[in-house]
Amino acid sequence: MMHLVKNSSRPVGAAFLLAGGLLLTSPAAQAAEDEEAPFMGSSEISDELLEARKKLAEAAEARRRELLKMTFEEFRESLYKEPGENGKFIVNGDTAIANEKQLREYFARLRNEAANSVDPKVPELAVITVGGLDAIWSQSERRALSYCVSLSFGSRYQQTVEAMRQAATAWEAAADLKFIHRLDQDASCTPNNTSVVFDVRPVSGGRYLARAFFPHDARPARNVLIDDSSYTLDPMRKLSLRGILRHELGHVIGIRHEHTRPDSGTCHEDDNWRPVTDYDAFSVMHYPQCNGQGDWSLTLTHLDRNGIACLYGPAAGFTIDPTVCQPPGAAAPTQTLAFEDITVAANKDWEPQGLPVPVKGGSEFSAVMSGTGDPDLYLKFDTPASRADYDCRPYTDGADEKCVVDVPAGASRAYVMVRGYEAATFNLAITYMKP
Repeated sequence: MMHLVKNSSRPVGAAFLLAGGLLLTSPAAQAAEDEEAPFMGSSEISDELLEARKKLAEAAEARRRELLKMTFEEFRESLYKEPGENGKFIVNGDTAIANEKQLREYFARLRNEAANSVDPKVPELAVITVGGLDAIWSQSERRALSYCVSLSFGSRYQQTVEAMRQAATAWEAAADLKFIHRLDQDASCTPNNTSVVFDVRPVSGGRYLARAFFPHDARPARNVLIDDSSYTLDPMRKLSLRGILRHELGHVIGIRHEHTRPDSGTCHEDDNWRPVTDYDAFSVMHYPQCNGQGDWSLTLTHLDRNGIACLYGPAAGFTIDPTVCQPPGAAAPTQTLAFEDITVAANKDWEPQGLPVPVKGGSEFSAVMSGTGDPDLYLKFDTPASRADYDCRPYTDGADEKCVVDVPAGASRAYVMVRGYEAATFNLAITYMKP
């Protein structure tokens, strides 16, 4: 979700705002883009990172103090909220939070991290986590990442289609992923179109150049929104629409901003990430103004390509560098448990009979719920799920929720719980693979 953010007098959560008339990092005027950023040695990066930490320490401490003083209402008012009935709160520059229910939890987590800040290992490619689980597309989903491109782009439609194709190809060249443009769905390209995984639509005055979503978001929240300003960039600079979309599709496949760390001052986000590779300040996911070393061309580096291949498996013809990371394991065959017309009262928990079920590390596990009211689905591996301890919890408004994840290596059992945020009646299907 690169929300290469535009000029604003109001802070956007913990994100750094970029000016609309931005002076880019690279002093050289250059229209051409490299397809892959150079691979830099880890010792050089480490020296730069140490110097950056020294410079940013004071700003980071000031940001922590600011968070601890803020009320939720003050935090909410500091954010940009997209217009319309389903407008989302924007944090971290280009991260969309679907509703106030999720925003309150996000704020509580930020305050807790500010009060208990530590200096963690800084990753290069960082995958988003929900609970304790990587939030990435499952084995059945990752090769069918379908999308539509709205015809309301008008004269910019073909340019957008081509930029999306080029951005998707960059990730597909490294990892076992497949983005599919559904041309037949472009005429009805809205958040309510369930024939595609996500929609690509234009916005105007969105306070960002573009924003996207993460794999665990519900369908109505799975949008790539591109602001008009993304089409009026200086052609003599390196920042381009396809570079912006390379970054945004990084979020779509579960990759966090590279600068998601407590010592990045106002660029810091939260601690819901897991390192996949070593740090690389040139990463396509690193804002150059957050002490990144990139030049705004936003190309995939050697570590980006290997990191995403380790998360999803390598693309045909791509060989993972074993000094960077290790690829995932394989899957196995399935069984299903179905529960129908289950009722749960508000603030009460329900646990299905027959659980926990045995599971195989590396296989796909899914729990899919539908119904009425507002039940919340919880999944946890190896220990019972609870409000305070879970690996997956969509936490949306309404009953349509699902956890479709790959079982972590070493996990052997899966627990599921449903809690009534409000009274609800629901159906639940659990599909899993035995060891």
